Amino acid sequence: MHRISGNSTTGHFALTVLALFFGLGTMLLVMPYLPVAEAADHSVNISNFAFSPNSITISPGDTVIWTNNDGTAHTVTGNNGSWGSGDLANGQTYSHTFATAGDFSYHCSIHTYMTGVIHVGTSSNPPPTTPSNSGLPTSTLIVIIVVIVAVVAILAVVLMRRGKSG
Repeated sequence: MHRISGNSTTGHFALTVLALFFGLGTMLLVMPYLPVAEAADHSVNISNFAFSPNSITISPGDTVIWTNNDGTAHTVTGNNGSWGSGDLANGQTYSHTFATAGDFSYHCSIHTYMTGVIHVGTSSNPPPTTPSNSGLPTSTLIVIIVVIVAVVAILAVVLMRRGKSG
């Protein structure tokens, strides 16, 4: 078996590269199992001259998609006027992404009695929870990361000691 000498510059470089590849490689294997917050789409149906549901709670970055299923035109218009669909014929959709937290009231500008509100959640007003795409429990991921850090730290100490003795 080939032994890397602790006295050579080439040996130190090889051990350093090996430690880096081990640490980075292991992290790349673990990363797909880390929970990731993903934006979601939410549907609102426009029918019988109403928005259904007329109130929903979502997360920042989520998108709401309204679909007109009435036989007449409707609009989806933010009460503050900063966003809106224009006229939507039967079967047409309009989507809007809500980037910031808050309550966003809206109405149909043709039939002003049609109203709704989008609650974009914050830590004090969280949206409904959705399942995480993580295949491993958080505690298992923490243990894996701690082991990776410990192994890389041990390899670094070994490399430093070999460098001082050479």
